[in-house]
Amino acid sequence: MILTTHAAADAAADERLAYLRRTRVQPPPKLTVSQWADQFRQLSREASAEPGQWRTSRAPYLRGILDAFSDPRVEEVVVMSSAQVGKTECILNVAGFFMHQDPAPMLAVLPTIDEAEQWSKTRLAPMLRDSPVLAERVVDPKSRASGNTLRVKEYPGGHITLVGANAPAGLAAKPIRVVLGDEIDRWPQSAGTEGDPMQLAAKRTSTFWNRKLGWFSTPTLKESSKIEEKYLEGDQRRYYVPCPHCAHFQTLRWAQLSFPADAPAAAVYACESCGAAWEESDKLRLLAGGEWRAHGTMGRIASFHLNALYSPWARWADLADEWIKAQGNVTRLQVFVNTVLGESWEDRGSFSTAEGLAGRREAYPAPCPAPVQVITAGADVQPDRIEAVARGWGAGEETWLLERAIFLGDTTLPETVEGSPWAQLEAWRAKGWAKPDGSALHVRALAIDSGYNPESVYRYAKPRWALRVFATRGYSTPGKPLVTRRPSLNNKARCRVFYVGTDAGKDSIYGRLRVGMPGPLFWHFPLGADRDYFEQLTSEKRIRKMQAGRWVSRYECPPGRRNEVLDCEVLALVALSLVNVKLEDVTVSSPEPAEVEPAPVSAPYTLSEPPVTASPKRQVKNLRRTGFVGRW
Repeated sequence: MILTTHAAADAAADERLAYLRRTRVQPPPKLTVSQWADQFRQLSREASAEPGQWRTSRAPYLRGILDAFSDPRVEEVVVMSSAQVGKTECILNVAGFFMHQDPAPMLAVLPTIDEAEQWSKTRLAPMLRDSPVLAERVVDPKSRASGNTLRVKEYPGGHITLVGANAPAGLAAKPIRVVLGDEIDRWPQSAGTEGDPMQLAAKRTSTFWNRKLGWFSTPTLKESSKIEEKYLEGDQRRYYVPCPHCAHFQTLRWAQLSFPADAPAAAVYACESCGAAWEESDKLRLLAGGEWRAHGTMGRIASFHLNALYSPWARWADLADEWIKAQGNVTRLQVFVNTVLGESWEDRGSFSTAEGLAGRREAYPAPCPAPVQVITAGADVQPDRIEAVARGWGAGEETWLLERAIFLGDTTLPETVEGSPWAQLEAWRAKGWAKPDGSALHVRALAIDSGYNPESVYRYAKPRWALRVFATRGYSTPGKPLVTRRPSLNNKARCRVFYVGTDAGKDSIYGRLRVGMPGPLFWHFPLGADRDYFEQLTSEKRIRKMQAGRWVSRYECPPGRRNEVLDCEVLALVALSLVNVKLEDVTVSSPEPAEVEPAPVSAPYTLSEPPVTASPKRQVKNLRRTGFVGRW
């Protein structure tokens, strides 16, 4: 009887244990990151334009990126992308997955500590608050518990620590299994004096056999882009979508987006196979049928590339409009390439080789082509010579190089001395350039750099103020305008001097050299332009340097290269901005335009010494994509 009682009790206990296993201690289902997000992630109202339940189907290309973090074969995930494709939401989904499904110590690294704290407050905290499965794991910050601070969030089985890439202490502390690095192209080259912050962060995961490293960023400069370097180390996946007409799979490329230069709202995408037009309304259907395909060797690094053409939150018409507005402005064009195309910016100075520009040389029908309406010149002073260029300008600031001149001699000699380069410069300035109809144009304005031997420059320029001969001085401070609106008299000679933003001038010239079709902003070169001219024009390039604890971008000329031509071209552009001339379409037979007096700058100037003002910024219209971006 006793044995029978014990047997019944054991059977009852086994049945209850089985029940508890089925109902209470059953392990959570094994989910991928995208499945977890679709089931548990909530988008916050203050951090998303579409609050509520997360849906990976809204941006189907994100599924492959998210699930790479669940793939045991993948150790590193690299995402090189444009803006507006859901990159930040990917990072948050991965963080939420490891908090809930696979608890582990995590490290989130942003460019600076301030950005890390801001990200914690505006992106991470709302997700933890509004996603119930995360809210019950992370201590309420109002409880003042040490486990939930601005930089550290603790949960059962792990924690997420937020640090800046510029803080070496945060990158070399406790062991970490999951590292999530955001905007790595904006990280410093070294965390203090301790080396590459990417390597420092990766070192913290070395003790984990199942570590995960995620690197996310929009690219910057080609020669220093960390995200592009990591992307090329991986399997280089791109997202292919099927044509709704011929079913041909292809990646979305900027060159296939078609739109009139004056009507970006009419933008449509052309299939690279059948040429059929895709409308914006087709995008979600295309994305849903897409798939990731690797272009490199599959391995432990899964790397992905995305551009804004895929984004359901970026309209093709808006991207086309942004492209048109970027023409002629190298700074805006770089932003477009980085943040819309998701490609690194190849900053080669003129963005064209000397050989490429030389191939655009053409025979002028006369020393001064018919469309030229005004001539300006720029001069650079050296110890043994003065170099100058004369440039003609037509409608839309289309421009023709008329002449490059070099006047040899000691530039300290006054103009009255025989053989002085100043006398040669004056004779050249005063001469005319013949047009096909027999008329002639003269230099409307000449800008001279006074950086070397300023006394001689002032001696030449001051009495010729009424003839629009302007002394200038360059400065390379980033963000400065092309030329100051008022001249300075802060010199012993009391000569009016305009200050020139050389970086702005070079940006403008290099942006114009990108224009590949005759028309507004296009640069023409005569057959007589020699190789030295083009070598000097393309001599400088932008580089990034650490200055006063931060990275700055500036132009530099490599050792052994000369750049006088580039300086002269900047000054010729400055001279154009200092004359109040409206360039409009004229007929071929029109004579030289009437003189347009500069508008007064301030009352003290007299009519005999007409002051000048910088012309307003010109809107660039009716441009179509050209250059390497157009072929992208």
